[in-house]
Amino acid sequence: MSHASGCSVPRVDALEKVTGKAVYPSDYSFPDMLHLRIVRATEAHARIKKIDTDSCLGIEGVYCFSAADVQENLFGNIIKDQPLFVKDKVRFYGEPIALIAADTPEKADRYAELVRVEYEPLPVINNLKEASEANCSPSVHDKGNLLLHLPFRKGEVEEAFSQSFLVIEDTFTVPVVDHAYLEMEAGVSYLDETGVLNIIAGTQNPFCDREEIARCLDIPLDKIRMRTATIGGGFGGKDGNTVQLFLALVTWQTKRAARLVFTREESLSTSYKRHAAKIEVKLGLDSAGLIKAYQAVLQYDTGAYAALGPAVLGLGVEHASGPYVIPNVQIDGYLYYTNKPPASAMRGFGVPQAAFAVETLLNRAAKILGLDPIKLRWQNALFKGAEGSLGQKMEHTVGLKDALELLENSWLWRERVQNTDPTIGYGMAAGYLSCGLGKGIPDSAKVEIEAFQDGTYDVRIGTVEIGQGSSTLFAQLAAEKLNVPKERIRLIMGDTALTYDSGSTAASRTSYICGNALLKAVDDLKRQKKIGVLNPIGIGEAVFPEERQLDLGIGWPHSMYTFIAQAAKVRVNRLTGEIELLDVFAVTEAGRVINPVALEGQIHGGVVMGVGYALTEQLDFRQGKPQQTSLSTYLLPTSLDSPNIEAVSVSAYEESGPLGLKGAAEVGTIVISPAIAAAVNEVIELPICELPISRQRITDYLSNTAKVVVTGGN
Repeated sequence: MSHASGCSVPRVDALEKVTGKAVYPSDYSFPDMLHLRIVRATEAHARIKKIDTDSCLGIEGVYCFSAADVQENLFGNIIKDQPLFVKDKVRFYGEPIALIAADTPEKADRYAELVRVEYEPLPVINNLKEASEANCSPSVHDKGNLLLHLPFRKGEVEEAFSQSFLVIEDTFTVPVVDHAYLEMEAGVSYLDETGVLNIIAGTQNPFCDREEIARCLDIPLDKIRMRTATIGGGFGGKDGNTVQLFLALVTWQTKRAARLVFTREESLSTSYKRHAAKIEVKLGLDSAGLIKAYQAVLQYDTGAYAALGPAVLGLGVEHASGPYVIPNVQIDGYLYYTNKPPASAMRGFGVPQAAFAVETLLNRAAKILGLDPIKLRWQNALFKGAEGSLGQKMEHTVGLKDALELLENSWLWRERVQNTDPTIGYGMAAGYLSCGLGKGIPDSAKVEIEAFQDGTYDVRIGTVEIGQGSSTLFAQLAAEKLNVPKERIRLIMGDTALTYDSGSTAASRTSYICGNALLKAVDDLKRQKKIGVLNPIGIGEAVFPEERQLDLGIGWPHSMYTFIAQAAKVRVNRLTGEIELLDVFAVTEAGRVINPVALEGQIHGGVVMGVGYALTEQLDFRQGKPQQTSLSTYLLPTSLDSPNIEAVSVSAYEESGPLGLKGAAEVGTIVISPAIAAAVNEVIELPICELPISRQRITDYLSNTAKVVVTGGN
């Protein structure tokens, strides 16, 4: 079995990025442009009694905007529940109340500080416990704090538990975390010579942005051009409004260019987050380790507004029981509002929360049953033709068993058997992640390719390169299909004036769906050339497979998944509780690997993001106010914290994918935290039920254990 297929090639954007020639949204500047500052709420939950902007009136070069300047003040990806500017009630600390535009940054800062807001503070809904209390008042929204309940039932769960040899259960909690991209939210806007409003921003969905701008500001769609600059990281956090609506408002009203760049404090305190969650899980297994029943209650904290929360909860529920054949399943997912910044998309999209719970519980079950955790998973693993936990049939490539076998035979897992160091532990976990937006959600792409007399080609695709390597992949796909060097392929991406809408760069969908559309466009181009068209332009369209045996509601279930198995090796300092992550071995099944180095890079990046989730990262809130507002207190893993990572791939070919591939940009993040937790548990018996894993809890546990030993000895 080979570990990779395809050819590793340098990224098409690598040279510009490493030489500093790449132009990011915050790099743009225009003569006579306005500098923007958002006036943000200093309360987390309050009624607004008065907003005083008089100090800004009549000042040359200063403009002030508020809710009164917006045609439609509510926006949102799924539910239009978030105001661009608050006018009656603040729901999270840092929520925008007004916007100052000024001809110098200093004036923008000064007059933003002069805006006065009078509040009537309200009790803050701090967490899921408070949000879910029946008599919680006043609630975040008038309709209450519960935004969504997603129930699922299959089989006879209670009967299966009664017949199980082992029943194991626990409650798990995970924190709010931030995307922490290198470049904060940023963009510029200007009117061109034709009167079209141009916005260049860090965004993952320019066509959706254009529609929101047109709707909220009452601007004709054909008068708006959204473009994506080189993006300094996305991870889901730039799929939604950050700066776009503010920039559009100012330039459309003043006819002047504008620039808005968040500070790191603004980004950490007010931007989209990963959902905090509380997950109660119960598993029933027979004596051989076959899973007979799964039951869970998932509570996700979506913050003050819905954003993509309903879809995140949906994915959490769909993936909650893991990539296993389980005949009896009962899941209830709940999405609650709290007085925190809106939680939305973040790499893994609701799955890392659920995977931490089920995988940790499976590792405990393996220990109780005396089974190797890889073997336990192998005998329960999904396979092609099997039925997933929601009843969906696996009709695509399912290489999970192959991945587990590669992991079992890896040097890292073989080393585990021979280890004699009591401070060293090994752990593993397995997972899967859907590709595409899901059942009932429009998911299509349209791609154009144009041939020129000099033998070069322009490929126009509406999605965005956010660092995941899609631009290089598209160049490879086009070059392979056309049988030309990839240097002859030019890419134009993420421009509403020059490309067709191909949907959001999200949901591990881009390579699959845009790749399929691209190959169809090449076929169309070849057809035109064959019949003698002088200036041929090929057009291709693709949709995600919609053939499903089940329709459980919007987004459920998906038709395709990518699979992963990961193992981790740690050293635990018994005096300080410090956890040193030494090695990670990761095996991915993502169909055919077109560019092995690119996939390896995605897995490496995903692992490191998961390491932060497991060991260091969290955003704490006290009465709704964020406690970590800089990277000195929000602790990201650095290169010194990154382990040795070896990433290999299962050899597979997905017939429905472009040249055999599936999406793989997110899957590397989802199960490294339970693998690390399992490795820690080989060193100490402390039950790990929350992230990040607390050094304080480890030292307290070891201290108490030592006291018990001493007492017993007496």
